[in-house]
Amino acid sequence: MALVPFGMMAQSSQASYASADDIFNSPYADLGSVATEETSDDDYFKVDDVLLADPDFDVQEDMIAYTKDQKTVYFSANRKLKVKEGKSTDARIKKSVQLQLFKADVTEAGEWVNLEMMNFNGKKHSTGYPALNDDDSVLYFVSDGPLSTGKTDILAVDLFEDGTYSEPKNLGNKINSVEREILPVVDNSNVLYFASDVQTEGEELNVFASKVIDNEPTAPVMLDVEANGSKEAYIAAFREVDSETIRLAEEAANLRDLEILLEAENIAEIERIEEVLGEDMVGGAYDFDSNNIIYTVQIGAFVQKVKTGTYDKSSGLFNYRYDDGFNRFYSGVFSSVEEANAHMMQMKNDGYRDAFVLGLEGKKRFLPE
Repeated sequence: MALVPFGMMAQSSQASYASADDIFNSPYADLGSVATEETSDDDYFKVDDVLLADPDFDVQEDMIAYTKDQKTVYFSANRKLKVKEGKSTDARIKKSVQLQLFKADVTEAGEWVNLEMMNFNGKKHSTGYPALNDDDSVLYFVSDGPLSTGKTDILAVDLFEDGTYSEPKNLGNKINSVEREILPVVDNSNVLYFASDVQTEGEELNVFASKVIDNEPTAPVMLDVEANGSKEAYIAAFREVDSETIRLAEEAANLRDLEILLEAENIAEIERIEEVLGEDMVGGAYDFDSNNIIYTVQIGAFVQKVKTGTYDKSSGLFNYRYDDGFNRFYSGVFSSVEEANAHMMQMKNDGYRDAFVLGLEGKKRFLPE
């Protein structure tokens, strides 16, 4: 059994981030042989309360979340697999493996009992930083496992009244990026705060806030607050965000969603657009250094390099590689939304169901109202 003070405070966000970087990404050279040769799946998930008293059971003090009634605790620990020499059936080796997420009941005296390992842990990935929503019906956590699309992502499970929980789900591209998202915190209004280094490409953490509505996060906004600030500082910073900033964040997220749908495995679709629509496409290439407002139809967004020389003869097909790395292809230059919509309908009739109308003002992109 373990006794942990209810008032235990987490470490600073920056210190936690450094810890996460080590814990989530350290190569555990001995893990493969321990987990696959000496420990079965049944043994891996078999835990009892004796483990709580084991000094080698390394509970992470910055990764603890209590339910509001203080009767249940979720926490992460470096579980130690130990093996006695020469006895593979009693396999014990003191080696730290990935972070695992656990659940325990809390007695009135503050003791942790009835230890349970969450079944979405894994032998080859880490699971940590638990955080509960306002009514304790959703558990958020960080993982670098198979469901993660970036270096570390924020995932969630629904918690049911009978003590069971749903399959974990990734919070999606509104929250998670190719970089690290960590340190989830939820306030009483179900606003999810988290830290990410997506803006700095791994160099520095920024804090973001996303209002969660019906268990779906809205587009996050970056807060003017230090990543090592308190929960109260996050809440105060979010209150300072104006409605226009939130609207622009949602618009950018909607554009990003559309572009993910259009992300192609190769450039065959671009070639087919030229073949099918080449003679019917109207307008010339757009000057991205101008301030002219025009409407066009976006047909593709590619990360990989695309040779554009092939398309010089099609005056209506043009492209621009933006600072975010996407090479976006557009079809047609129109002065009105109505003209662009007509062109989009033609493209959809020819099989390009994901084409959509977009406004351009120089390099700025916007969705027509």
